Amino acid sequence: MSTFGFIAPEDIWSARSEQYFNQVLAGIEDAVAGAGHTVLTRAVASREEEMAAYRDWAARGTVAAVVLRDLVPEDPRPALLAELGLGHVLEGDVVQDGEAPSVTVDNAAVMRGVLDALRSRGLERIAHLGGPQGLVHSALRRGAYLDWCDTAGETPRTAEGDYTGDSGARALDALLTAADDGPDVLLADNDAMALGALERARLRGIAVPGTLSIVSWDDSMACQLHEPPLAALGAAPRATGAAVGRALSALVEQPPRVLHERRPQPVLLDRGTLRG
Repeated sequence: MSTFGFIAPEDIWSARSEQYFNQVLAGIEDAVAGAGHTVLTRAVASREEEMAAYRDWAARGTVAAVVLRDLVPEDPRPALLAELGLGHVLEGDVVQDGEAPSVTVDNAAVMRGVLDALRSRGLERIAHLGGPQGLVHSALRRGAYLDWCDTAGETPRTAEGDYTGDSGARALDALLTAADDGPDVLLADNDAMALGALERARLRGIAVPGTLSIVSWDDSMACQLHEPPLAALGAAPRATGAAVGRALSALVEQPPRVLHERRPQPVLLDRGTLRG
């Protein structure tokens, strides 16, 4: 039996937490438990704390491998894990795929697909509320959005948030202030920012979806239970976690196996905040 390490944001179990992490973790636990393994979760507040956790785990022999996600350019973590002799499974984008086991998605292709789907509904003024642009997947989504706008002849409308509801509300204020003709639809990179923007739209008296549609990149129970239910991409994060769990289990088998899985493109879930 092996133990695998999963580093998560400090507020993973709070009401403000991004639900994606919880679903991925549940999927990992589902998959590794069947092979007799366990998952050790540690919540951290910074990248420095995360790297300290890896050093601690390696020194104590606590975990056999870890999950690595949210890479940034010139990320120091893969080299540190190699130095420590800790295996890892990457959950990331297809452009990051390499020799290590991985579960990836094509963020740029997903962005192009959802933009085409929104435009087919007659929603042409599409704004993108992205996550921190220092993260590789956030930058890839933003780059694909800008390329799509250029090809489609649309004016880019962008804002950057930090995955919290408050940043979603502030971003909506900025987008409405910056443009004489506000967006038809706001595509937010996670559920918390989308829900924050939705609440701010209500406070401003903006009809959703009559005047403004709102779509979340991540689906969650909060999206599903909201009134109206929030439109989202059906990315199946629990299934993604299960794929990560299978890759972790394979990594400690004898002989070890290196698995690479590309997740399918998510579908646009048509709910109450989406017009057309």
